[in-house]
Amino acid sequence: MSVCTFLASDGYLEPVTPLREYPLDILIANGTITIEDGGADDNYFLHIFPEVGSYTDKKCGVALEWNYTEGRSKQIIDYIRNALRNTDSVELWHVWLTDFYEFEERPYIHRKTVTVDELTAEHIREIDNAEIWNIPDKMYPDRPSFYCLTIRR
Repeated sequence: MSVCTFLASDGYLEPVTPLREYPLDILIANGTITIEDGGADDNYFLHIFPEVGSYTDKKCGVALEWNYTEGRSKQIIDYIRNALRNTDSVELWHVWLTDFYEFEERPYIHRKTVTVDELTAEHIREIDNAEIWNIPDKMYPDRPSFYCLTIRR
């Protein structure tokens, strides 16, 4: 399984594809993997995320495929602002993809709410960099942490 960052809403969320192709370089050195994606602010994808109902009661979702940059983050904020024309709120989630949780393994969900006017690139960066396996609960140390930032009009 893997980490996924996605947007969820009750209104339709439009998929996004970069207008042009960018080079992707994967460098492996000293046990470290570095992925360079061209760095252009429009180089990200938003794919339809059919599993949205497994994480939230929202009906529509798009998964975010990117390497964080401040410029890309600002474009995501514009995307969210546009989506809020058709709905009261949009959720930005950072989760571990899986099909099933035992009771003791269910995720601990960290929630925060901001208005779209308060939303900054720093909020997006915090969610994108959030640690899923940070052992938040001493009673159930194998529980992952999920993060949900709700953005309201």
